Amino acid sequence: MSNFFQQLKELAPWQQTAYAAAMAERMLPNYSLFCQATGQGDAAQMKNSLMLIWELLSSKESKINFEVQIEKIAQLIPDANEFDMYGVYPAIDAAMAVHTAMELAMGTLSEEVTRVSRLMRQTIIGFIEATETLPDDEKKRRSYLNDHELMQFDRDFQDEVLTQIIAMKQPNKEALKALRLMAANDGISCLGLSAAE
Repeated sequence: MSNFFQQLKELAPWQQTAYAAAMAERMLPNYSLFCQATGQGDAAQMKNSLMLIWELLSSKESKINFEVQIEKIAQLIPDANEFDMYGVYPAIDAAMAVHTAMELAMGTLSEEVTRVSRLMRQTIIGFIEATETLPDDEKKRRSYLNDHELMQFDRDFQDEVLTQIIAMKQPNKEALKALRLMAANDGISCLGLSAAE
């Protein structure tokens, strides 16, 4: 894993942004589900902010008012203390992933690229812990989590995103579109959940 993070750190800034955008894309349905369940938040605005990042990557002419977008995203991050439901946590993580992708697009905090990778893993671990009975023994628990289908899907997904991004020597509109569609996964999130249209 440390080698994986090292590869992330060595990516060019635009590649790090693309990686973070892909992670956010895969997590976004968790935010949409929260909005549907509670009537809170704004899934359309969150998706629009993320699309602006993809457009910026795809076109040199594209411009973003980063300060406005960062503020909009920050206002849409749910407060866990206001909701007595597990779903608020994956929603917070998804919003934070979009926020992190926007910060990377601004050209700040390049180390944040590893945080968004860890964030998705933590979202999945939290979901497994909340929905399944895990072994009490710490070693067995770690093994259970590591071998879990969702964790395996996540490792495969993050590896594939990194592979595709490394293969792009410079931003390529078609390759970025293919990456975004792969990350969107037909609306199925990293937790295997999807929001009804």
